[in-house]
Amino acid sequence: MDKVLPLLTDTALKARDKQTLMVRDAAVAVQQADATLRNLQQFRTELLARAPGSRGSPADAQSLLDHQAFVVRLDEAIAMQTLERLRRQERCDAEQQRLIEQQQRLMAFQTLARRRAASHQLKESRRAQSDSDEFAARASRRAS
Repeated sequence: MDKVLPLLTDTALKARDKQTLMVRDAAVAVQQADATLRNLQQFRTELLARAPGSRGSPADAQSLLDHQAFVVRLDEAIAMQTLERLRRQERCDAEQQRLIEQQQRLMAFQTLARRRAASHQLKESRRAQSDSDEFAARASRRAS
C-alpha cells in the first residue's frame, strides 16, 4: 500500500486539476450565455422603442405586421437563449459538484498518507527507543 498510495494521490490530484478546468470552462459558457441573453433583451427594448408609429409618425399596416412578427421571433430567440443559459448553468453546477467530489477524494488520500507517515514515524520512534533501551541494558550488564 505504501507504493500504491502516492500513485493514487497523484492520480486524484490530476483528476482534480482537470475537473477544475472543466468547471472554469463551464462557468465561461454560462457567462457567454448570459451576455447573449442580455444583448437580445437589450435589442428587444431598443426595437420596441423604434417601433413604427411610436414617434408619432404614421405607419402602414404592413410595417406594423412585419415589426410585430419580428418581435415575436425575437421573443422566441430570447426564450431559447434563456433555456440555453439554464442548461449551461446546470452543467456548471454538475461540474462543480464533481470538483467537490474530486477534492474530497484527494483529501482522503492525503489524509491516509499523513496517517501512514505518522504511524511509520511512531513505529520508528518506538524501535529506536527499544534499541536505545537494549543498548543501555547491555551496557549496564557489562559494567556490573
